[in-house]
Amino acid sequence: MKKNKPAQKQQLLSPENYIRQKSRNLPIDRCYINRDWKKAQICNIIVIRKHASGNVTSCNYLVDLACLGIKDSGYKFNRPADETDNMINAGKDDGLEFKEVPYELVHNIIHSALEYAEDYGFKPHKDFTSITSYFLEEDTDDIPLQHIACGGNDGNPLYVNTGFESPARVKQILAQLDQTAGNGNYHYILHLNDMDEDEDEDEFEESYAELDTDGKAFLEEINSLTIEEKKKQYFELVSKNNNPRYNSSETEVHRMLFIGRSIAYELADIADMKNHLKRFWRIFDFETADYEELPNSLFTDIHDSEVETATDLFFEAIDKIYSGKNPQKAIAELYKQTGDVPVVDFLGLYYWHKNDKKKFRRKFEESYRKFPDYLLFKIYELVSLHENGKPLDLEVIEHIILNEKKPITVFELEFLLINSLFILININTPDFARIIAFENMIMNMDEISEDIYLQLTSMIHSKLMSMIFTHFDDLGKSK
Repeated sequence: MKKNKPAQKQQLLSPENYIRQKSRNLPIDRCYINRDWKKAQICNIIVIRKHASGNVTSCNYLVDLACLGIKDSGYKFNRPADETDNMINAGKDDGLEFKEVPYELVHNIIHSALEYAEDYGFKPHKDFTSITSYFLEEDTDDIPLQHIACGGNDGNPLYVNTGFESPARVKQILAQLDQTAGNGNYHYILHLNDMDEDEDEDEFEESYAELDTDGKAFLEEINSLTIEEKKKQYFELVSKNNNPRYNSSETEVHRMLFIGRSIAYELADIADMKNHLKRFWRIFDFETADYEELPNSLFTDIHDSEVETATDLFFEAIDKIYSGKNPQKAIAELYKQTGDVPVVDFLGLYYWHKNDKKKFRRKFEESYRKFPDYLLFKIYELVSLHENGKPLDLEVIEHIILNEKKPITVFELEFLLINSLFILININTPDFARIIAFENMIMNMDEISEDIYLQLTSMIHSKLMSMIFTHFDDLGKSK
């Protein structure tokens, strides 16, 4: 039997929720930016709002006008005004000199950089999306529009590595620019300066050398091939990889995947891809909650006193499912702790969906009748409809997500991504632009685990391979 909920206690808003919900009611006190922002195209911005007590809350924004958009953001909540003044003055010691500017200027800088970066698939820092964007005034016609130049001298993206990004992230950025801007339509400057003091120097230089020679040479070699040359190499590599008697090397597998992606980009409509990418971010880019922060949609109807035990038992069951073991003991223990709540049924369904589809369908009908508003059951309902032949698109998932009333956890985000991709790659008319846009989105998702990322990219590469073979087969038949 479901346990009765305890009486709700009135709580003060956390700093994050105060910024999201109430900060725009505070008057803007002052705004600052580094004096050399136009030349550097890197903007250190501070926006300050004043409380009735005389204290201030400030949000800072690290903005790259040339390429990446909002690289970092943070806040200092309800601090004495002189503390913020000391922070601004201390910048001089680090060679960062601020000047006071009108709010309208920093607003236009932030939003211009944001839009420019999004055109090339770069997502703003997660704290900007979830917290500090709400500190800014709404981006309406009430804010006078000012032209802010973005990109390099020719307007194309200019990526400058100042040591802020890791070597792996540098590779990812260059690969993404090659895909979204196109070879020859962007510029980059790579430096070893400003290396993090904690970084192992030999390891950093080794990674950098690999990027600067092998990595970029490989990228340029692939992009210099004609579509027919890529097709020939790709088909040969796929044939080798699918031959059980042939042991493909890691280099050959990597080359096969990269050539496949390169072919897909040539066959995709880039304008469509950018539009799909913006849409995917709109659907999936939302703040995720910690498992123990109630209420959240994973642990619906679980109380604060139960959440720690529920979390442990939930992941015990998930680990057993992933390792192919029966999770029923952990599920039964969770039921004892929490009563008849949705997540108990979900764990059973998750197991049966992987092991016995007939039993899953029977059990799912019972659970869905009991908990029709539960997020994960809504997604399973879509998957079931899709498996039974009903044509679906992500608009349905978009509607479900946008109407979800409780914060979702990372597990639910990963579950949504996997099932959304399943629907996306199985629609009647999949296209290269949508598949590539989805891949670009997950490449920039810091929240998801490496295992889920690999699972998603494996699904994408398999689908792209099938679509490439179908494309050239149809092309051959039409000749």
